[in-house]
Amino acid sequence: MTRLCGGLASTHTLILVNASHIRNTMGDDGYSFKKPRTDADVEQVYALMRVVFPNEDVDGIVRRLLDLYPPMTLDHLFAVTYGGETVASLVLIPQTWVMDDMELKVAEMGCVATHPDHRGRGLQRMLNERLDEAAENGGYDLCALAGIPFFYRQFGYEYSLDLDHKTTISVSELPDSQPSLESRKFTEADIPAAAKLLDSYHSRYMVHCPRTAPVWRMQHMTGIYNGEPYEGYTLYEGDEVQAYVRIQPRPKNKTLVLKEAGAVPGAHWQLLAFLRKYCVENGLVTLVSALGYVDPLSELLVGLGAEQRLPYGWQVKIVDNVRLLEKIAPLLESRLADTRFSGLSERLNLNFRKFSVNIVFESGKVAGVSLSSDCSDRTIGLNPYVFPQLLLGYRCREELEHAYPDVRVAPSHRMLVDELFPRKPSYVHHVY
Repeated sequence: MTRLCGGLASTHTLILVNASHIRNTMGDDGYSFKKPRTDADVEQVYALMRVVFPNEDVDGIVRRLLDLYPPMTLDHLFAVTYGGETVASLVLIPQTWVMDDMELKVAEMGCVATHPDHRGRGLQRMLNERLDEAAENGGYDLCALAGIPFFYRQFGYEYSLDLDHKTTISVSELPDSQPSLESRKFTEADIPAAAKLLDSYHSRYMVHCPRTAPVWRMQHMTGIYNGEPYEGYTLYEGDEVQAYVRIQPRPKNKTLVLKEAGAVPGAHWQLLAFLRKYCVENGLVTLVSALGYVDPLSELLVGLGAEQRLPYGWQVKIVDNVRLLEKIAPLLESRLADTRFSGLSERLNLNFRKFSVNIVFESGKVAGVSLSSDCSDRTIGLNPYVFPQLLLGYRCREELEHAYPDVRVAPSHRMLVDELFPRKPSYVHHVY
């Protein structure tokens, strides 16, 4: 897979974005920040990506986003130049994630590139400061990326959602029966039925990324998902679509990658029979599924003897804690509605060690969210860097307390925190 790659006044990333610092550093040693605006500017970005990611088509990803993804504009490209040439760049890929029916505005950082001759000079820090500014000014709730390990911690990111699931099984273990459903190449006319199947799967996940009609058409037209080519097939009976799959054969490794699938109840065995038939006909001996681990097909594969690895992770940071908690106030209220805390009236102080966020509940409703410099109340002590893990259901309160000594919740409030921030599975489909 191609990896696309705090003070009181600025709690959103815990990296102080100081405008004067940016102005002073830009231009030192001949480096300048630039927003690509012309065709020539954009071509320089593409050229850089071809140097940094040879044979990975990262420039193609950006080109498709600019041409075919409606939310994407030149405003979402960021670059550093040296001597008139682009030597570092990244892109902001705007998208919407949903957390328990609450829409979140997400800025994915992707296609991060620095020319080999200009590394080690802090150019990506410069670009990240600009991206942070854009996320703050653009009203984004989260910044996220599917990037290389460790590097992005310096910019405030923390692993906060599962990414890159992998369920592996020998093709010989799949159902050895002739599929009773007819199959054909996926067509644009199949999109509405497939979209309905995908939407039904999203209900299994606390955090997911709904796929819009333009994204469906973009991916179908290009035959690219998550930066890689795929083949799409539909399984049907009469005039009714029963299942669809996106697969990528890798003959060199005799492997078939199942990138995405959806099926009506009762059609999953037929889908597996179709996959076996495809593999046998094409000399493939291993099936690798990228579906989420609570997907019905994944559960069937495990029952047949498949092995699963620990997934990688989306790296996430919150843009503005107060703004986000204000936004999800109705969600917090609904989580308490059918619990012993349904009529809660209390001022909760989320102590982030360097600052606190106060949430005032009155009769079970959020009456206000505010920022405070008072960190004396340690009833709910949180590590601000890993708070996205709790917020997004990636880790529960107890797991975080075991892993991070600076996450400590008093016994009196543990059950309340668990109700407000439950652990649930999530799966985010890529928009490119």
